[in-house]
Amino acid sequence: MSSSLRVIAACAALVTWLPAQAQYLGPVLQTNVALTKQDLEIIRQTVNDQVHGKPVGTTVKWSNPDSENSGKVTLVRKFRRSGEQCETLDYRLITKRKPVGPEHYRLSSCLQPDGQWQLI
Repeated sequence: MSSSLRVIAACAALVTWLPAQAQYLGPVLQTNVALTKQDLEIIRQTVNDQVHGKPVGTTVKWSNPDSENSGKVTLVRKFRRSGEQCETLDYRLITKRKPVGPEHYRLSSCLQPDGQWQLI
């Protein structure tokens, strides 16, 4: 799989899972980043509790001592789309097993009537 296709697949998987209240991550996340289920839960909780609904520029760091993975999430934009509250988040991920610098994803999602954030 080409590098750009891996990034697209990773972005789709991250956005679908990270901002949601309780969604299951698909079987495989194809990217250079090796995140554990515990990492993903920490990121999801961090986004839900400390990023969504906060002012633009809010940046929160996360880390998992068990996997030694870490990163930060920044709220870079708030906007409305078809009457929905939407946000663009910047995800920077650093993993112990990654030989080259951090992975970076900028993803937008909108709050749905059921309280879930959906990728746009």
